[in-house]
Formats: sequence, structure tokens, C-alpha cells
Amino acid sequence: MIKQTIYPRVNTHIEAISKSYHFNGGTATVQVDSLGNYEVMVNGSRFSSQENSAKRDADYKPAISEISLKMVAAFEKRDAEFTSMHKKAARTQQLSEQQKKIDALSPQQYERESLPLSRPMREDVRRELEAEAEIRFSDLYEDKRKERTTFVNEHEKEAMTARLRAYEEIQSFFSELQDDKEAHANALFRKEYERQKKEIEDYINGETSVTERNIRMILGELSMPFRVEISCDYNEKSGLLNTDIEFHGDMNLPINKTNILSTGKISVKDKLVKEKEQFKTETIVSMIYYVAASLFNAAINIRTQRVSVCLEGKREGLVWIQFDRAKFAKLSMRTVNPMLNYYDWPRVDALRMVRGASQFDTMDANSFKNAIAQAKAENVIEDVEPEASSAISDASMVTISVGYAKTVADALPNDELLQSLVAEAIQTGATKVTLPKKYKGILTELRT
Repeated sequence: MIKQTIYPRVNTHIEAISKSYHFNGGTATVQVDSLGNYEVMVNGSRFSSQENSAKRDADYKPAISEISLKMVAAFEKRDAEFTSMHKKAARTQQLSEQQKKIDALSPQQYERESLPLSRPMREDVRRELEAEAEIRFSDLYEDKRKERTTFVNEHEKEAMTARLRAYEEIQSFFSELQDDKEAHANALFRKEYERQKKEIEDYINGETSVTERNIRMILGELSMPFRVEISCDYNEKSGLLNTDIEFHGDMNLPINKTNILSTGKISVKDKLVKEKEQFKTETIVSMIYYVAASLFNAAINIRTQRVSVCLEGKREGLVWIQFDRAKFAKLSMRTVNPMLNYYDWPRVDALRMVRGASQFDTMDANSFKNAIAQAKAENVIEDVEPEASSAISDASMVTISVGYAKTVADALPNDELLQSLVAEAIQTGATKVTLPKKYKGILTELRT
């Protein structure tokens, strides 16, 4: 069980908005605050004899209209932090995308260095011997060209042999060093490749410690405008994630609204009771989709997620809903309307229409628990997913029919292990194929 408190991170305070323009008397600044109060400042002063002149200027009304529109947009942005939280959720990861990452992986290979010495050439040896001969046989008193030529010719073969032998010794030593460096580097590259591959496979299979680590990380990144406590209970075998959201304190929902008047200014008023109730309902549903969409990305193996929303202390329940990953992954959080999509899932709530607004009524803890049990029974929902076309032979293997295995192999043509296991089963006439545990999550998603 993972339990984490999410503190408010969203700033819903609306700052005053201003606009400056020039007129004959200097610089005028018009400003509006979040209560709809307007004021005009002239040359930085709130009390100026030039105020009326500034208001008569042709730029006054356009400036008023501009700051009014910006204030309306600020109100809309503030409200969206509550009712459109789900739009911040990342797209649900797909199995095929992770499989492509594995297929694209390959161990890096060490690039051998070249010996920074060139093989000795005859011309190089002769030049060195000629330089030595110049020292040995100098033309101080007589011409020594003949002696020098003789010296070079007599020692050329011996010097060439010595140079080649030294070069080959250096080359052999350098090659041995490169062999050692290559073996060591490739071993590290292979280790890193295996680490990356296992990381993706653990993400696909939903290995418990990895998934719980991802859940903690995701919960730590959630951005909400109010405080909640979220508890997550993950079951690797069934691919089930139970997510409980508990409110702590007031939701601090915005209580006012704004609209543009014919004068170009804004009017700020308190929301109607039904508007407040509708806003609260949309906020709760948006939060559910935001949390669910985020947590589905903790592991591909999370095939089912059940989200419940309760008041502080879990004394009363508001909502229980079950999401199926295969169906949920098809939704775009940027375009989906949670209030409409909400009705497509098995759920428990006391949602009703009151004065034209949707409103969640609370249910006491026992009634909430019994209603959830009834919803599970009506929708034939089990806590542990029944095995379909596969049977678990032990904790690390999964057995399926050859025909189904061949279908899976056709869907994963680059998986050499799967291809070889299926080919061997067909060759021996077997009716079933036993696969490693890593294929369990793949089989489950392909079935859905």
C-alpha cells in the first residue's frame, strides 16, 4: 500500500491587470482587479487633475477592452485548473511502443583505435642511414660520398629488419591493449544494454517494486489546486490498481464569475448555487480522470484501475469507478469530456440533478461499501482476473496453445526467442508452448 498526501500546487490567485498608453498630459495606466474594480493612474499618481483628459483620449476605451478581455481569460484559466485537470495528464503508454523500444535496443560496440605509427618504409630507413653516414663520413678534407653510399647500402637490410621487428612488437603490444579495452568496454556496454532492456521489460510486466516506485514518482508530480490523500494498492498478478482519493479540508473552489458588459468593462458576481454545485461535480470527475490517466502509466501491466473518492476520514463516499486500460487508452485527455464519458464505466455514486446542476450526494461508509459490492456483482467484476487462453505453470512461466502462440509470434516478428519457441513446438508436434513470465503482460494486452 502506497499512501501520499498531495498538497496544493496551483496558484489560483488572480493578479490585477493593467495597460498604459500615452496622451497629451503624459502617460495613463488603466487597471482592473479580480473584483472588477477599475482605476486610472496618470503619470503614476492615483489622484491627478489629468484623469478626465486621459479618459477622453482615443486609446482609453481600447485599453479598457483589452484589460477586460485579459481578466476574463484569467478567470477562465483559474476555473480550468479545477474542471480541466485531466488535460494535464500524459497520454497512456501502449505495449507496442515499449516493444519497439526493446527492438530498437542493441549493445554499443567499442571502436578500436588505430596504431598512431605507420609501418617503416625503405625510404625512411635510407634517410636515417644517410643522416648517420653524414656524421660518420664528413667531407672535411676529402670527398666521402662513396663511403657514405657504401655505408647505407651495407646497413640498409639490417636496419630495415630491426625497424620492422620493433614496429611489429609495438603493433602486437598495442593490439593486446586494444583487445583488453574492447573486451572491458563491450562488457560494460552489454551490461548497460541488459539493464535498459530489463527496465523496459519490468515496466511492461509491472514488476512490483518498479511499479510502486513509478506510482510514488507519479503521485509526487501531480499538480492539484487542493489537498488530497491518495492511497494505491497494486496487485502484479491480477494487473489491478486500487486508487483511493480522500479529501482533506475544503476544496477552495472559486465562488465568483465574470462577464463582459456593453461598456467593455467586466462584471464580477458570485456564482449561483447550481453553478457552484455543477463546478464542484466537474472538478471531482476531472480529478478522477487526471489521477487515473497518470497512474495507468506506472506500468503497462496495470490493466484495471478502480478509483474511489471519499471525504476526510473515509466516513462518507462520493464515487467508485472502474477503468479498463485497453478502453481508457483510446481516450485523449485533451479532447475527452469527462462528464459525458463518465457514464461509460461501471461505477457507484449518488449523482443526481438538482436545480439543473449535477450534484454528488454522499453515502455513509457502509452503504458505500455495499453499493460497490453490488456494482461488482452486477457487472461480473472479480478482484483477480480469470485466466482466458493461458494457464500459469509456475511463478515465472506462462503456458498457451500453439495456435495462439503462433498468432502472437506473427504480431511480434522481431522477437527471436518467441519465434524459436513456436518453431520448436510446431516441429515437435506439441499442442502447447511455455513462455517466460515477461510475455504474460503482452498476452494480456493482445487479448484485449
